Amino acid sequence: MALTAYSRLSSLMRWKHVASTFSSFLAASKHTAVPDSVQAGPADVQFTVFYRFPYIVAARFIQRLKLYQTGLVVAAVPPTVYYYNIGAVAFQPCMGVLAVSTLAMTMLYIFANFFQRVVGLVALSDDKKLVRLSHLTFFGGRNDVIVPVDDIVPFSDSFERSHDVFVKVRRYSTSDTLYMTLVYGHIENVDAFKRVFGII
Repeated sequence: MALTAYSRLSSLMRWKHVASTFSSFLAASKHTAVPDSVQAGPADVQFTVFYRFPYIVAARFIQRLKLYQTGLVVAAVPPTVYYYNIGAVAFQPCMGVLAVSTLAMTMLYIFANFFQRVVGLVALSDDKKLVRLSHLTFFGGRNDVIVPVDDIVPFSDSFERSHDVFVKVRRYSTSDTLYMTLVYGHIENVDAFKRVFGII
C-alpha cells in the first residue's frame, strides 16, 4: 500500500516537472532571431559580427529534438508504472521504460551541457570596447553574453592551438568556459578577431 502511494506521489511530481519544463520550452521556442549583421546591445550599442559558427542552427535543432524526445519518454513513465501496479504490464517492460527514460535524461544533460558552451556568433561593438558572445540556452534559445574586450583571455595566453577542433574561450573575471571552433567556424573580419582573441 505504501509502495502504491509512493509511486502515485512520484508520478504526480514527475507530471508537474514535465508540465513546467514543457511550458518553459514553449516560452523559449518563441525566441525570435535578431539580424546578426548589426545588432543592438546595452544602451543601443551597435555590434558587428566577425565570427560565425554555421552549424549552430543544426545544434539548436538537435537540442530541441532531444528535449521533445526526453519529454515524450518521461511522459510514458507514469502510465507504465500505473499499469504495472494494477497488473496490466509485466515487470520487464516497466523496467525497460524506466531505463530508456533514465538514458534519455542522461543524454539530454550531456547534449545540453555541450551545446550551451558552443559559441555561435561573436560580435564587436563599434567603439571596439565590448564583445558579444552568443551561445545556446538549455531550451535551444539564444543567450548573449556581453563583456569588455579586456576581459577575454587571448588564445596565445591560454595555450590554445588553431588546429584543435574546439578552442576554449576564457575570461579573466570568471571561471566559466565557452568553446568555439576555428576549424569549422568562419572568421568574417580577421582584424576584429585578432583584436579580441589575439593571434593564434
